[in-house]
Amino acid sequence: MQRNSAGGCVIEQRKGAGPTPASPGNASVSMAKIANLRRADFLIAFAAVLSVWIIAAAQWPINDLVVPWDSKNQFYAFFRFMASVIEQGSTPFWNPYHYGGHPAIADPQSFVFSPAFVIWALFDPTPSLFTFDIVVFAHLLIGGLALAWRGHSRGWPAAASILTAAIFMLGGVASSRLSHVGIITVFALAPVTLVVMERTLEKRSMPGAFSLGLLAALVALGRNQVSLLLMLTLFALFVHNVLSRPSPARFLLSRALVLAVTAVTFITIVAIPILLTLQFAEFSNRPEIALENALNSSLYPVNIANFFVPNIFGSLELGSVGDWGPGYGTRGAIDTTDRAFNYLFAGSLTALLLVWHGILGQRVFGRDRRLMIAIAVAALCYAMGRYTPLFTLMFDHLPGIAQFRRPVGASFIFIFALAWLGGALVADYVREGLPPVPRHAAVAAMCAIAALLAWAVVFSATSSQGSSALLEIIMALPVYVMLIAVLARPATSEGRAVAAGFVVLFTCGELVVRNAASSLNAEPRRNYALLESPTPDSAEVVRTIKNDMRDHSEDGVRPRVEVVGLGGPWQNAAMIFELEATNGYNPMRIGPYDRLVSPGESPFNSWHRRFPESFPGYDSRLARLLGLKYVVLDRAIANMPRLKQRPVAETLMAGPRAWVYRLEHAAPRVALDTRFKLAEADELIDAGHFPTTAESPDILIGTEDVLTQKYTSTLPSKSGAARIVGWRPDRVEIAVETSAAAVLTLHDPWYPGWQVEVDGAPSRLLRVDLLFRGVEVPAGAKTVVFTYRPLSFENLKSAALSLLGDGE
Repeated sequence: MQRNSAGGCVIEQRKGAGPTPASPGNASVSMAKIANLRRADFLIAFAAVLSVWIIAAAQWPINDLVVPWDSKNQFYAFFRFMASVIEQGSTPFWNPYHYGGHPAIADPQSFVFSPAFVIWALFDPTPSLFTFDIVVFAHLLIGGLALAWRGHSRGWPAAASILTAAIFMLGGVASSRLSHVGIITVFALAPVTLVVMERTLEKRSMPGAFSLGLLAALVALGRNQVSLLLMLTLFALFVHNVLSRPSPARFLLSRALVLAVTAVTFITIVAIPILLTLQFAEFSNRPEIALENALNSSLYPVNIANFFVPNIFGSLELGSVGDWGPGYGTRGAIDTTDRAFNYLFAGSLTALLLVWHGILGQRVFGRDRRLMIAIAVAALCYAMGRYTPLFTLMFDHLPGIAQFRRPVGASFIFIFALAWLGGALVADYVREGLPPVPRHAAVAAMCAIAALLAWAVVFSATSSQGSSALLEIIMALPVYVMLIAVLARPATSEGRAVAAGFVVLFTCGELVVRNAASSLNAEPRRNYALLESPTPDSAEVVRTIKNDMRDHSEDGVRPRVEVVGLGGPWQNAAMIFELEATNGYNPMRIGPYDRLVSPGESPFNSWHRRFPESFPGYDSRLARLLGLKYVVLDRAIANMPRLKQRPVAETLMAGPRAWVYRLEHAAPRVALDTRFKLAEADELIDAGHFPTTAESPDILIGTEDVLTQKYTSTLPSKSGAARIVGWRPDRVEIAVETSAAAVLTLHDPWYPGWQVEVDGAPSRLLRVDLLFRGVEVPAGAKTVVFTYRPLSFENLKSAALSLLGDGE
């Protein structure tokens, strides 16, 4: 009997049974058997990966849970906005319900360039919370299947392909940071991009070249730090692929046309979105990130302990009972991370294989593994931020890195590399058995791990949780003992295949139990009911505002709302209820607006609302010009912290959970003026000064704006009339009646990409009163239309020139 191993499948050939080994018939039969076994391996792997994904994804709806925090408070709200405006026949490029007006097309978190979400929004104007989560989970399934296919194509046994997919879908931050949807979706696309890249290079396929350019563009269009790091990782894998060829130069030359098509496709797709995002970044509240701020989001090295023992820092405990690990709760002065950022557990088997087979057995140092282990190590060093020199060097010298604030984001790259290494090590085990390990190396490794775990216990003891951390270690030990015993027992490849299947199945179960719908990534759906089916209390708040709007509507006034202190789901709820809000929840905001209005990034807590000199209260001139008419608070307005001016307001609802007030004197959304002053707008904004009515009875026009009309100073300041006759998020039509030249002001934020026409003729957009859009209108003008056209040649040219330092 002869035994051959092909992809972990053992084939037996007996003498006298069929054609002889030398005969062509025997070879064809053997090849057919191998092909059938390989096909069976893939079908098993595919079915198993799909099953693991279904079981894991089902944990949320079965238990009436949803992915919490940013997933719902930010991303789901943007998804609902996009779906709603598409149904209305508008574009989702400008969001009027967010910070007075927001360039959604330039915001990486708005889904405008996310195909799966756009396609879903085309058919479902009111997607549910569960629907949203499933669309996000589906991305991880696609990425996991791509990695499984990549392993299968390299002859891995089914168990290895299953493990690599399970780690990718459920390991470490891939599960703990499910709430960061924009990161998850690009992370999930990376394996697909890698598979297409390798096949395209191998086959020289033109359709493959186009697909590769498209996929790489979608990864880049995440426009976040993980996107950038994934692109660097994929480029490193591309270079490795080329250099591993016998003649790299000849190989590249033979693929020149394929690479050219890929590059052209990539640049064509990413150029405009990235240009718009850079335009926004330059005009935003955060044009650059200070190094020290970024270093505060570093992975403290002791966190590596939870790679071996998942709950050593209470990461999986509910509420305030757990989470005593490094983070803002224990190291607030220098650490802004939390347990979701710092979670690394990807299965006990993964940790065991990496140390035992990979490092001690030196199997990660083989020719085809060196790059992946190098990527994993580099990712960890980058994630550690202030504790290694790598991040600081890249921050100072590599373009793009300084735009992002969280080195800990590199943990995603670590999980990506780890997923591949875990599968490769299982494949090696089935084929080759246990690796020889020098006794001294094993002792050294055990001592190093023991020291790391001891450090974790000591750190936990500072929060009086040392005994809890020690108990978690004790409970984890039997799992490792069991895994070692199962892997060490078989002496044949058939036995090792069975053992590998068992431990991989166990690991899949461990990842589902530990990481799916855990306290790191799940909360009761009722906590976010406001965004889908509001509770009676929440519905009453919205109903009170909308009924009052209907009953107390004023000609020309489009009232705005501010919601402060009511908790996370309320922060962006205005998008869903179509209320034009002065605030919201987003780290990116229009810079001048943020400087003068100071609405804050996270208004879930009243203490986060600051009232600067330019906006000292809800009855200030700037508040009135914004049309702020309704304020919703978690307390009586008299108890609002930091409020410098107490407004006169009518109480529409007085607790117990929400207080709703109607303010007087909200200004009309549009106004005509014949008197103005020229002002250095940028200087006033930088100084945080917005003139009061007493200081400036006239409107302010930026000195960069050249006026073309003659104005009669003897006319009353407010001359003529204007009213909105047509409105949608990206277009405002205004009917004008004026007998003299005037400046029309629309009290919406001035922002590049807005264009204006007066009686059908293009006109120059003015910046009025530091923040607002304006235009000169001649005597007798009838119609003014403001339209957001971010994709216009004029705006794209202006953005490009501005970035090059040649803008006006």
